[in-house]
Amino acid sequence: MKTIKAIIERGNDGLYAVYTDSKESYGFNGFGETAEEAKKDFFDAYNEFLNKGWCNEELDFAFVYDTSSFLQLFKDKLSLSGLQAITGINRKQLNHYVTGVSKPSKKTVQKMQTGLHHFQEELSRIQLI
Repeated sequence: MKTIKAIIERGNDGLYAVYTDSKESYGFNGFGETAEEAKKDFFDAYNEFLNKGWCNEELDFAFVYDTSSFLQLFKDKLSLSGLQAITGINRKQLNHYVTGVSKPSKKTVQKMQTGLHHFQEELSRIQLI
């Protein structure tokens, strides 16, 4: 199974898009008012391409998120207060990223990613009895 990078990002119009970043053009995308809707639309389009024979191989997708899309998609699983504790980025600033009021700098994106990866590593070491 081939893995293709799929990018989820919020447009200037506030809508979300999912598209493949591949040298091969697969021709399916997803759009929605939320990142979750766009991701669902993306999979619906992919499945239609498979069913109609327009894509002759099954694909796996590695999703890459812009900050707004990540925060919006995981807002029910990770609170902004929790993300503040994990990343060290102020909750109010994170809210600006969710709503599209502002976009983070590359340095802030790296700080967020580093904090999330450290949290992921910490979670992976947890064992419950």
